[in-house]
Amino acid sequence: MNRSVRILLVDDHDVMRAALRSLLEGQNQLTVVGEAANGRAALTMAEKTAPDIVVMDINMPELNGIDATRQLAALYPRLKIIGLSIHLNGRMVSEMIEANAAGYVSKSSAAQDLINAIHAVMNGKMYVSPEVLSDFVQIRSRIATGQSVFVKLTEREREVLQLLAEGDSTKEVACKLCLSIPTVHTHRQHIMEKLDTHSIADLVRYAIREGLTSADR
Repeated sequence: MNRSVRILLVDDHDVMRAALRSLLEGQNQLTVVGEAANGRAALTMAEKTAPDIVVMDINMPELNGIDATRQLAALYPRLKIIGLSIHLNGRMVSEMIEANAAGYVSKSSAAQDLINAIHAVMNGKMYVSPEVLSDFVQIRSRIATGQSVFVKLTEREREVLQLLAEGDSTKEVACKLCLSIPTVHTHRQHIMEKLDTHSIADLVRYAIREGLTSADR
């Protein structure tokens, strides 16, 4: 790397962002240019800061890291995104790679792996933490069967599902996504039909199971 690499940190925990910033700023040619606490804020910060790399948490409010990665990759094809998560299962890794992430690092080994991942992706390679690599390889065939929420639902439906699961009312969802209330009702109906669910409680359980949100929201 001949110049300083610009990095945007995206994680909803202040302590984690501070730890990552400390780790990265202790390295030569790595500069943290911004931080965001959720996926939607990451879209705004990426436009403002023009990073080379985004370190992206997966479970975040407002917009999860997988959908945020998908949107950022579409807007900025040259941007390198590294997923960062407590999840050690291959399904989450696979979803991030499908969303065009260039790497995936476990939070439990971030201090060792993140620097390696940054150097790898900046050199055009993909990086997956060794502790999740085996499960990632095994899970690929299951993802291909179309059982994932990211296959079943459209991008907009996933956004609506996440906000509903996090407790937002239909009016609040409409406001956040700049949609009409009838449109949100229609999306919710389609979501329930596709997932064969019959209540908001069912949607919450599904969203937690699929990693769109977490139980502690």
